[in-house]
Amino acid sequence: MSDSNYVRLRQICLAASDIAHTERVFSDILGLDVCHRSRLPQFGLENIMYAINGCFLEIVAPIQPDTAVDRFLARNNGRGGYMAIFDCADVDHHKSLAAAAGVAPIFERRNEKADLLQLNPKQTGATMMEFDHHNGGDDMMGNYHWAGDDWQKYVSTDVTGDILGIEISSPGANSRAKLWGQICDRPVKPAPEGFEIELDYGLIHFRQTPDRAEELFTAIDLTAKDPKGMQEKAKAAGCHVTDNGFDFCGVRFRLSPAAA
Repeated sequence: MSDSNYVRLRQICLAASDIAHTERVFSDILGLDVCHRSRLPQFGLENIMYAINGCFLEIVAPIQPDTAVDRFLARNNGRGGYMAIFDCADVDHHKSLAAAAGVAPIFERRNEKADLLQLNPKQTGATMMEFDHHNGGDDMMGNYHWAGDDWQKYVSTDVTGDILGIEISSPGANSRAKLWGQICDRPVKPAPEGFEIELDYGLIHFRQTPDRAEELFTAIDLTAKDPKGMQEKAKAAGCHVTDNGFDFCGVRFRLSPAAA
């Protein structure tokens, strides 16, 4: 991508207590194999990743007690997405925008492969925001180092199409959207039941929920070749099926037909 200031929704991270069960369910529903797995003892977790076209779904699970993931699952009773991960042209640009908004980093790493910035979720609200830049990754089918060196061979659109966006639910959706818009360097627009930010890839919808005190990353918009068939797979796996999707791993998957 030639845009010198791109920012894209690139990876969604969900948390689970039982990663083996979660893998079985997701692999069956999505029709995908895990493209990468690892153990990260410095964070007290293990993870798996699915390549959904040029985007990624990651599942993390604690491997020891009293880790950040463990506390997240306990605090939210397993509800909500754990992280929203964006790739961008310049991590330092978004770090400066976050600082101007009063949001501090909680973790940074820079090396020859990628730059990484994680922001304080207590300040961003709802979920953790991460900004990355991958060397050789300006194209969405290029390098994405978190997913390994050969993630592209795991891409299949036979069942699952694309991640279109996410939903953040908040009793203060307006102010939350303005903060995220400032950090993402993108305008906030009115939308049904709230506000939205359109990125170079992906849409963030902020849903106004005045009847709830908590903020949560509540939904993922996903395309499928056969949405009804995907719902049937989800029901057979024990997931709650909704009018337009299913619930699993703390969030609602809202399905629409994939482009022909």
